[in-house]
Amino acid sequence: MALVSLFLGLPADQGLVGVAEMNKYHARRTQGVHGIWFHSMLEANYAQRLELLTHAEDPRERVDWWTYEVSFTLPVLKGRRAIRHIVDFLFSQGGCLKIVEVKGKETAAGRAKRLWLETHLGRPIEVWRGEQR
Repeated sequence: MALVSLFLGLPADQGLVGVAEMNKYHARRTQGVHGIWFHSMLEANYAQRLELLTHAEDPRERVDWWTYEVSFTLPVLKGRRAIRHIVDFLFSQGGCLKIVEVKGKETAAGRAKRLWLETHLGRPIEVWRGEQR
């Protein structure tokens, strides 16, 4: 903390007053389509792709609607605390409901929750990691 304070030109005892903490995966909140604030640039880019697909001419590719951050409560054993999982995007494309999580960094807990939700819903959840290079 003292090194960061010195780097910013603050006295060592002053700390980081007024400086926002960085995300542990170094993701930057990004404002995207429709003024929505996304947790990362990767999520904002995916939303932009979905928005462009709302204007697609091919009905199989066209996205009819999309929404961001949909919360699900997973069933648990009696007496246990409910587990909540938030998927990044839910949308309809070509008459099919699709669920997508945008991941820059995958965690074991996130993967376990996703697999549990897939089992509960009986449908796959696509993981999007950005453009293929």
